[in-house]
Amino acid sequence: MTASLAYRKNEAAILQGNAPAKYTRLLPLITGNRILEIGSAEGVLALLLARQGKQVTALERQPERHEAAQRLRDSWGVSGPRFICGDIRDNQALLNVDTLVAVRMIYYLRDDLDTVFAEVAKKVPTVVLCGNRNRADRYRAGVKDEPGGPHNFYASLEGMAFLLDRHGYTISEEVTEGDEIVVGRMV
Repeated sequence: MTASLAYRKNEAAILQGNAPAKYTRLLPLITGNRILEIGSAEGVLALLLARQGKQVTALERQPERHEAAQRLRDSWGVSGPRFICGDIRDNQALLNVDTLVAVRMIYYLRDDLDTVFAEVAKKVPTVVLCGNRNRADRYRAGVKDEPGGPHNFYASLEGMAFLLDRHGYTISEEVTEGDEIVVGRMV
């Protein structure tokens, strides 16, 4: 497993504590104090949130990325967040938070997506989802998912909004530039 593309392209700046807009543009949308980020990769967003004083748990299932996040935390000298190597499907006790954040990852849940979000809807009042523009464009162009591969519909604004709506969330914000973002809130 290699580092995520945004991390690889900006690694020198990130190691210096300077995160690119891919991460910082999400910060104003993430409300609440207790945050769970699933699919946290190298931990950049989690560290930015911790710098703001938020209590962050960052869950990443790839051991290499989890270890990179811990090294980055040490490099930045940030006392939080709590990094956990694992999968949300096996760690649903972590859902007692104000906000769940998932960047470029919900489509990897595949057939478990609705099962996971049924549990999310019981416990988490706000969800911030960020898709993947390339996958969304492939979905919109009618390119079929690869056999056994991710479901590109859920990389799009339409898919993320559809998921949150069917689990009882009201869509409060949408960002259409770049990787699309959808914010859902329980009312």
